[in-house]
Amino acid sequence: MKSKKEEISGIKSRKIKTSEKKFNYSKPIFSAVFVWIIIFLFVLGVLLYVLYLNLPGNPEKLNLGLENLPELENGSFNGAVQFYPNMKFNHNSISYSLDPLCSAEKVDRLEEAFTELSDKVGLINFYEVSNNSDIEVVCSEYSKQAPEGDYFIAGEGGAREIIQTGRYNVINQGIILLHGNPHNFYECEWANIELHELIHVFGFDHINNEDSLMYPLLTSCNQKLDEVIVDKLKELYSKENLADLYFEEVSAIKSGRYLNFNLTVKNSGLVDAKNINLNVLDDGKLVKTFDLDDLKYGAGVKIEIQNLRLIHRNPEEIKFVLDGGDLIKEIDEGNNVAKSNF
Repeated sequence: MKSKKEEISGIKSRKIKTSEKKFNYSKPIFSAVFVWIIIFLFVLGVLLYVLYLNLPGNPEKLNLGLENLPELENGSFNGAVQFYPNMKFNHNSISYSLDPLCSAEKVDRLEEAFTELSDKVGLINFYEVSNNSDIEVVCSEYSKQAPEGDYFIAGEGGAREIIQTGRYNVINQGIILLHGNPHNFYECEWANIELHELIHVFGFDHINNEDSLMYPLLTSCNQKLDEVIVDKLKELYSKENLADLYFEEVSAIKSGRYLNFNLTVKNSGLVDAKNINLNVLDDGKLVKTFDLDDLKYGAGVKIEIQNLRLIHRNPEEIKFVLDGGDLIKEIDEGNNVAKSNF
């Protein structure tokens, strides 16, 4: 049996232990405060990093490479020369209209010339319309006098409207003027005069060879159409009539994650380009697609974009791509990209 003194001592001892347990309650509070401080610093760091990613930086001009720009040929081939390089209609079925003043004889000779050229080339044909024709034929009672002797310039012909695209000189309209026949004129049994002027419509200049049909003056009915002209027409009209989009120039400045750019897109092809789009890519990932207007052959469009937000602040490559889905069939598919490697 314990004495009262021992009991009291035991009670005091238990009170002291109870007091020690209360003092230990402050440790979880300290730990919680520490955790919240860590979370705050982490969130602050994330916010600062996001702010860094999105704040504009020092302007950096990009060096953008352009590939496969269109080039014209020199237009000269074995003595036959076109007024401009690569002159052609942008279609192979070519219309013509006849002046009501044209006599039945002139009409017959014109049709003979159209048939002759169509048969020799094999890729083009002609058909008559009443208006809005590719070739207008005008007959006149005017007689153009011979510059000397019995030589005579019996007509005139050529391309009246040409669109320069950068790759071709597209003939939009041609004209043939047939003059009246003066005295001392070589009257040939075949349509040599009409064919001569028709070849001018297709862009061919004179040839300094008296045996050539394209000699400036009619000196003999034995003048023949040069095979080199026929071969060049076969070459020009064997190619499919397509559009050809390309970047004429591109400039871009990157400030941090934002891109400002100016570019000019042109169509150097033979026909209009429709449903054009421009894709901007950041390290191969699409940033944005811009839908552009249709572009006529020989025409161009300028585009200016400010503050386009990129995916990365420091990409390894920025790329501009025309017709990213390859929806437009083109002469050259390899000139639709401009890119910069950092």
